Amino acid sequence: MYIQKIKLENFRNYEKAEIEFDKNVNIIYGDNAQGKTNILESIFVCSLGKSFRTNKEKELVNKEKDFTKVEMISRKEDREVNIKCEINEKKKFYINDIFAKRTSEIIGKNYIVLFTPEDIEIINNEPARRRRFLNIMISQLRPIYINLLSEYNKILEQRNIYLKQIKYEGKPIENLYIWDEQIAKIGQKIYQYRKEFIEKINDKIYNIHLKTTENKEKVKIEYFSNIRKKLFRKFEK
Repeated sequence: MYIQKIKLENFRNYEKAEIEFDKNVNIIYGDNAQGKTNILESIFVCSLGKSFRTNKEKELVNKEKDFTKVEMISRKEDREVNIKCEINEKKKFYINDIFAKRTSEIIGKNYIVLFTPEDIEIINNEPARRRRFLNIMISQLRPIYINLLSEYNKILEQRNIYLKQIKYEGKPIENLYIWDEQIAKIGQKIYQYRKEFIEKINDKIYNIHLKTTENKEKVKIEYFSNIRKKLFRKFEK
């Protein structure tokens, strides 16, 4: 798979732009603040449905305009894949001119890996950043994974609301286990997907790192889940 072309309209500092790519190596260069990162961001948006720089979609729209459009055309084996993103009052996606009811439908249509200077924080920073990295990678390989994440977060939100009702309204704590059971069930599936992905990474990086360090260092990634600790932590009244 490779990206053939991307079209930008009112995206960040681009009013109109059409960029064609070679199927091999492409180098984007220029002075600071000219829009190099914006091009990468537009590719990210059409691949994963969101920006890697901001959670505010309005920031993607040119400051002098009230809407933006991004279109990415890629070649996947013997067929073209056309992803369009439109942002005005709402964000909409189209796959080969067919409206996508859910953003998750575009995930897995194009595979991308993004490296930025900030990625060192995956190792140095809090676990949330590492989970985010895993979620992005796994969602592209297994589209069903993002649906599990969405369902998990919805149930977790409902559980948190009920926790407040227990504390302030005297609701019975026994009913909490209705959500606990669902969270445990979905959480186990998420854990399995992450564990499987980590195992695949280990298979790749072990020999690469060994060769890079002239057989002096071995590297291994392990995944530990604390879902059970969080789930069964005593509720403080």
